[in-house]
Amino acid sequence: MEDRFFVGSFRGNFVGYINHDPDGSFTCFDSTSRPRGEFTSLESAMGSLNNLYLSDSIKGEPNDGGH
Repeated sequence: MEDRFFVGSFRGNFVGYINHDPDGSFTCFDSTSRPRGEFTSLESAMGSLNNLYLSDSIKGEPNDGGH
């Protein structure tokens, strides 16, 4: 992996990824590489990625692992 690229997973399922942009912001992408938001900190971007994954799982939609 690159220094400015963070991959998210939950229990072995790919959740999405976060890119640390040259301007210092963090862009969050879902498991289909759609941008889902821009954040000022890595922690905020990670929280958004977690919330996105958990909200999809709670709605009964398939999560990134197809469950």
